[in-house]
Amino acid sequence: MFAMLVEINIKEGKEQEFLDVFKHNYLGTRQEKGNLRFDVLRDPDIKTRFYAYEVYVDEQALEEHRKMPHYRRCVAELERIMAGSRSKKIFDWVFSETLTNDAQY
Repeated sequence: MFAMLVEINIKEGKEQEFLDVFKHNYLGTRQEKGNLRFDVLRDPDIKTRFYAYEVYVDEQALEEHRKMPHYRRCVAELERIMAGSRSKKIFDWVFSETLTNDAQY
C-alpha cells in the first residue's frame, strides 16, 4: 500500500473547468479495485492549486489506473488548462488506519 500526492496548478479562471474535468477521473478511480482512497483538495491560499491524494494497494494498481479511459481522458483534457506540469510525490506509510473501498468518510 502506498500514497501519492499530485499537485496540479490551473490557469486562472479555469478552476470550474478543472473541477468538471477532474470529477470524471475521481468517480472512475473510486470504482477501481486497487484504489483505496482518492481525495481532491484545493489550496485555500492559491485558488488555482489543487491536489489529488491517492492511495493504492500496490504499484500494479497504479499502473492499471493509468490505463483507464477516465484517467487518460482527464490527462488529455487537463493539458490545455494547466499552468505547468503536474508534480507527484510518493509517500511511505508511518501510521495509518486500514482503508477499504467501503470506508465511510
